[in-house]
Parts: sequence; structure tokens; C-alpha cells
Amino acid sequence: MPTAATLPPIFLTPEQICQFHREGFLVVENLTTRDDLNRVQELLDGLFARFKELPPELAFDLGDKKHHTGELVTPQINVAVRFELRLKETLVFERSLEVARQLLGPEAAYSYDHAIYKPPQNGREVPWHQDLAYGRNQRAVCFNANFWIPLQDATIENGCMQFIPWSNQGDLLKHRPIGGDPAVHTLEVDEPLDASKAVACPLKAGGATIQHGKTLHYTGPNRTDAPRRAWIINFGYPVGNTWQKG
Repeated sequence: MPTAATLPPIFLTPEQICQFHREGFLVVENLTTRDDLNRVQELLDGLFARFKELPPELAFDLGDKKHHTGELVTPQINVAVRFELRLKETLVFERSLEVARQLLGPEAAYSYDHAIYKPPQNGREVPWHQDLAYGRNQRAVCFNANFWIPLQDATIENGCMQFIPWSNQGDLLKHRPIGGDPAVHTLEVDEPLDASKAVACPLKAGGATIQHGKTLHYTGPNRTDAPRRAWIINFGYPVGNTWQKG
């Protein structure tokens, strides 16, 4: 991997920008360095170490009932930068914002972030869904970009991102909590879906996938003996006063 001194600037081509808006996703490499990912992991590990001290509406289990007394299956921390401001000082945050402004325009700004930890041999998938179904970003249907940044190589075996191209061009589909259980936070599409069109996106550490908020996507279980960690950052156009510039 390149170092901070050798990392080239990221200039998206017109073809890459068109692909994002047309097909709903994009893969970029060399977004950041190994040292920077180590720093992000260090900061996020500190948050996950005090997971139970964080507000339960922001720190909960994606892989089971939102709040339960058993072992966490897929813990998630929402708005991680609220609890660890130094995440905004990382190289990957800075360069993600640069790329977002190339995709969306110079006024694009940070909107939201979350961190997901899939333990080794985690048997739970995150089923097909559109991020806009969660509601918090529905006011930015046309102008947002979600950066999924793995902190290690992302593979089919540990649950890399998979997308259905062009799904961002259609309507927001009907969703429900997994299995129809209202105690579960994670949503799944509640309509017939042709997953044969899916494109899996294995990715080396240091890269990222970028998706539109309406793009159908999925991650499989982590079937490896190592954790699969990811930091997800959303950028979009400022709307009202729910957005944070910078």
C-alpha cells in the first residue's frame, strides 16, 4: 500500500462519475494508507470497548434484536464522530470528502457515519436493502454518496459489498424488519428481487465502495477467523440544519 507521502491525489474520470450516477455505485482504490486505517481502527476499537456506555439508540446490534442481553452478533455504532472527533482528522475522511465533492458538487458535506463490527465466523448477513428506507436520509434522495470503507481486505468470504446496478434509478422499494420482527433494527426488501444481477465488489484495504442512497446492496456473513470491520461515511448536500459542514 502507498504511504501518505506517495499516495496520489484522487481525480475521478468523467466515466467514473457517470457510472456512479447511472449504476448507483463505484469502487475506488488507494483512498487511504495502511497507517491511516490502523488509526481509524484504533479510534473505533476504543469506542467498541465502551459500547455499553454509549446511548442505546445509537449503539445496538444489527445481527439480532436491536437490544438484547445475549452476546452481540453484529454491533454497530451510529454517528461515531460524535463520540470520537478525531475520526474527522483522518486521511480517509478528508479524501472521502474530496471524492464526494467530485461526485456531487462543491457544497457536499458530511451527513452521517456509522461503524460495523462483524466478529469471526459471524453467521449473519445484512440482507438486500436501500439505505433510504431507514428514513434518516430520505430528504436527500438525489444527492448523497455513502462510502463503505473496510479496515481490512474485503472478500466474498468475510462479507464484501454487493450491489444491483441501476437499482438507484427505480422507486424506493417496500421494506420490513428482518422476518417481520419489529424488535429487529435491520431492514430487508419486502418485494420480489432478482439477486442474479448482483455485482460483488471484493476490495483491498485502502479502497472503498461508494453507493447512492437508493442503490440495493447486501453483505454476506463473515465466514473467516478474523473480524471484518468497516466504517461508513455519508456525504450529501446540506438540508436544513441536520447537516454538518466539513
